Amino acid sequence: MMMRFIGRGLLRVLIAAMGLHVYAPGQTSLPPLPPREQVPAVMTFLSPLLIPKVFQDCWMLREYVRSEELASERGAHGDLYAVDCVFDRAMRLCWNNVYEALLVSAFALMDHEKFGIRLPLVGAVLWFPLTSEFPGEFRARVGALPSRLYADTPPGHEGDRDKLQHFFGTAFLTAITGSAGGADRFGLFIEWGEERFIVGGVNDERDVRANRQGERFGLHLLSDPDTRPSLFFTADFPREPAAPLDQGAALPDSLESRQEAK
Repeated sequence: MMMRFIGRGLLRVLIAAMGLHVYAPGQTSLPPLPPREQVPAVMTFLSPLLIPKVFQDCWMLREYVRSEELASERGAHGDLYAVDCVFDRAMRLCWNNVYEALLVSAFALMDHEKFGIRLPLVGAVLWFPLTSEFPGEFRARVGALPSRLYADTPPGHEGDRDKLQHFFGTAFLTAITGSAGGADRFGLFIEWGEERFIVGGVNDERDVRANRQGERFGLHLLSDPDTRPSLFFTADFPREPAAPLDQGAALPDSLESRQEAK
């Protein structure tokens, strides 16, 4: 234990001496986000009902993901902070409506251009587009997606960028239903069917982890719209769906405890 403590101290001194900004998943030093403007409740309510605005918000959020502004924040403070910045921008675009913000975040952070479904018995494949972006815009956005999300993120440029769509998609389903149970069953069904019917799909336990962390985020967001998604990206695998949230409940897996575990 003493050697572990000394080793951590030496590492921190070395990082400080080199002037490096290292922000690992679960650390406590992510900087605060600017406060959001107050929006009249009627505007917040109407935001997802204005369908052209929803498409515009999604387009603008994708532009932000490709922007030098986000690249600068990501380079200075790390990928988890970049995820916070994307969702914070979504909340601002969506007039603080958490449901629309989760939906446009899921689409803005999606790393698939299309997906194919194999039809049983027939053997044919039906392809469905997931974006209206030009190919160059799609590649630029996907290349800019935050990908270093967990302590166990695999090496390589792709990292865990595909987990963002799982996380925010499940958070959206959890928020609109107010329950993690239905979202969890839907997520497990998708994982079961992905390997059988989706071209290139696999049943990935790490996708299930991202789904269940999204459930927890979605529930907390209903009671605190200022909740940051970076709090929920932990390498610990949630084996059970999220329980309903009591008002004032503490966030699970605090950043302090995750840093100590790491």
